[in-house]
Amino acid sequence: MNMLIQGLLVAALVILLIVQAVLNSRRIRTLQRDLGEQTRKVDTLNQHLLAALDALPDLMFEMDLNGRYLDYHSPRTELLAADPSDFIGKTLAEMLPEDAASIGLSALQEAQQCGYSQGKQIALDLPDGPHWFELSVARKATSPGSVPTFIVLSRDVTERNQATHKVERLSRLYAALSLCNQAIMHCNNETELFPLLCRDAVNFGGMKMVWIGILDPADQLIKPVACHGTGTDYLANIALSADPASPQGQGPSGIALHEDRAFWCQDFQNDPATRPWHQQGAQFGWGASAAVPLHRKGKTIGLLTVYSNEKNAFDDASQQLLLEMAIDISFALDRFVDEAQRITTLKALRDSEERYRKAFKTSPDAINITRIADGLYLDVNQGFERLTGWTADEVVGKTALELDVWHDPADRKKLVESLRRDGRCNNLEADFVRKDGSICHGLMSAEIVRFKDVDCILSITRDVSEKKRADAQIERLALFDQLTGLPNRAQLQDRFKFALQLAQRGGGAMALMFLDLDHFKNINDTLGHSIGDQLLIEVARRLKATLREEDTLSRLGGDEFILLLSDTNQEGARQVALKLIANVAQSCQIEQFELINTVSIGIAMYPQDGADFETLSKNADTAMYRVKRAARNDFCFFTQEMQANSARSLQLINALRHAMERHELSLVYQPQVALEGDRVIGAEALLRWHQPELGTISPAEFIPLAEESGQILEIGEWVLRTAVAQLKQWMQNGLPPLIMAVNLSAVQFRHPNLLEMVTRILDEAGVPHGALELELTEATAMDNPATAIAIMDRLHERGIHLSIDDFGTGYSSLSYLKKFKVSKLKIDQSFVSDISIDPDDKAIVTAIINLAASLELKTIAEGVETLSQLNFLRLQGCDEVQGYFFSRPLPADAFEQYWQQHDKPSSTAS
Repeated sequence: MNMLIQGLLVAALVILLIVQAVLNSRRIRTLQRDLGEQTRKVDTLNQHLLAALDALPDLMFEMDLNGRYLDYHSPRTELLAADPSDFIGKTLAEMLPEDAASIGLSALQEAQQCGYSQGKQIALDLPDGPHWFELSVARKATSPGSVPTFIVLSRDVTERNQATHKVERLSRLYAALSLCNQAIMHCNNETELFPLLCRDAVNFGGMKMVWIGILDPADQLIKPVACHGTGTDYLANIALSADPASPQGQGPSGIALHEDRAFWCQDFQNDPATRPWHQQGAQFGWGASAAVPLHRKGKTIGLLTVYSNEKNAFDDASQQLLLEMAIDISFALDRFVDEAQRITTLKALRDSEERYRKAFKTSPDAINITRIADGLYLDVNQGFERLTGWTADEVVGKTALELDVWHDPADRKKLVESLRRDGRCNNLEADFVRKDGSICHGLMSAEIVRFKDVDCILSITRDVSEKKRADAQIERLALFDQLTGLPNRAQLQDRFKFALQLAQRGGGAMALMFLDLDHFKNINDTLGHSIGDQLLIEVARRLKATLREEDTLSRLGGDEFILLLSDTNQEGARQVALKLIANVAQSCQIEQFELINTVSIGIAMYPQDGADFETLSKNADTAMYRVKRAARNDFCFFTQEMQANSARSLQLINALRHAMERHELSLVYQPQVALEGDRVIGAEALLRWHQPELGTISPAEFIPLAEESGQILEIGEWVLRTAVAQLKQWMQNGLPPLIMAVNLSAVQFRHPNLLEMVTRILDEAGVPHGALELELTEATAMDNPATAIAIMDRLHERGIHLSIDDFGTGYSSLSYLKKFKVSKLKIDQSFVSDISIDPDDKAIVTAIINLAASLELKTIAEGVETLSQLNFLRLQGCDEVQGYFFSRPLPADAFEQYWQQHDKPSSTAS
């Protein structure tokens, strides 16, 4: 029994061990599976961590508390001062400059104490220049008793620091300018003002050194009168001259003074103009300098000279602030003169009543005496009358309130409060209302005086409206080119954005032109930059005069201009380019030099050549350089198709210049027939051009080009002379008296020499004045009616006939038409062509004939080609006709034969 029990126990134990073994095996497999899963997660986290570290924009180091490099991670190796293999295991003191290493160790110490450190910066010189890095340090978690290590992130903050530095520099200059204005308001003379200005410009404006020099008229030397900053000792023995011929006048100060312009030296140590002072510049740390002229009463009397410890310290914004400071100082110098005169005037008033009255009445400033209590005027001077428009009789005995002199009554309240408090008020700026209602800006100084035991105000007021306008001009300097006054690139881009929005909304077109003067560098090199600048001003004036008000002409710099033509198609741009080229090509007298310049123009069109400013300007620049590579003095479209059209126009203009000397021009004559008797009573001379290479060219194509290129005067005179000579020949050949009609262009009609030229040609040929009829278009006559009437009157006095061509196509004023000394209205062929079928044309032609009859003028219809047209015109009472129904325009011999065949009246079917 015991054995059985023991056997059962053994069996149970075995079974239990087997079950336990199976469970352990399953547990092991589960643990292995969990371990693999955890391993994969760890690998994934490691990959994510490495990717995140690679994406960091910063350099990352691991260091110990002694600044020893333990590890490094960052893909931006270009920001490292050394290769990682060179610095791992070494300390900050071994790898970095002393200052940078000290800052890094202090950051580690701070992180050891606080757990982290932020915001400390170090500066390092890298191959591409100095860089600034901001350090962020955190203590790395370690087990108790182990050596602490630190994670150090180093971020490149160079660009941020530079931007911050620029803002700080401008802020300092603004602060200096503000203090300058405060000093101007509180100082009474140059001796007080100049030292304050120099001190504030150094202490608050961030300048290294500032000095003010005054020109001594006796020896033309610039003598320092105030200075502040580092390096002022060298001014003790300085010798600077305003004489351009003197060696001492070749530096920045001398140039600025005798040329009366600011001189900006952006690299003091390398600028040739500052070579004599390079040693002092290196000694005192001058990186850049500026010399700005000062003025007193319109004359250059001295200089404000500033030195910065940085190169390129005077950007556009800084220059504008310094120029504004110089303007304010010059205003103060004017005020000191005025104030000295004012003090002298006041002293004279106290010294002598007689002298007081004389000074009071004749002072150029407005002086008046009013009761302080109610503003009642007791006396005013002539300056007051000039300033306000009120006479003394109109003012004395009335109050300021009654006259409404103060634009803002609160200003008078300020004046009275200051007088009651201090006994005087200096430099109160206020607006005053003139008698005519206009506003003037005044600068008033006043004191309390007693007359017959009554407190009164003696005030002196100067009109400073011009200064206010000058301040507004300073603001314009930020948007306009200082030499030419044209908009600069910044304003051009603003206007382009506006024009682009309009074009996008309306589906319109724009043109952007690049203009570059040809061979301008030769003028600067041979005649000097002063002559070059004057030429640029004249070219800008000519370009501007050619354009519409809505167009924008900008100077990019040097001899380059850019032009924005809004709402302009390609043909419009071509016309503008031709005019610009012609205007620039006219000779220009600059001092004793007669200069002839040309311009090359590249044109890009919106939208086909670009949809933004940069693209269009690039394409226009490309087109301009294509012109430069060719013949210059031309223009070129960016598109090839338009370039072909432009080339033809230029080809015709050039060919037309030689057409007369090569006998390519000729005249043909179209008979003019009187409907009463069907007699040939005249001929219209018509110009033709046959060019051997180009063939026959239509007048509609070449005559506008002749007008644009300025050749129409020479060609027009040839046409008139040839037509008159032919008329004389016909008279000698036995033809009866005929009227020779010659077309007159608008340019010819407006030429001051027209009357003399026409009469001379007629007299030389021996042709009666009444045999010539000059035709001018309706648009030409109405362009300037008053001038047209004067010219017509003079021609009429000489017996020369005039007719209005293309009548009905323009906008004639009947009040002017009856004053025109014309004998005939010419009905345009556009109305004649359809009078057989178009009731509107019939009505227009009938109205013109009736109008002419009522004004006792004849009518002639051109373009008559059919019998029905002729019959209608005859029925309406038209006097004369011409057209293919009778004859095409004929050469002179053929016209003579035509007349011989039609010299007898004949009946025409009606």
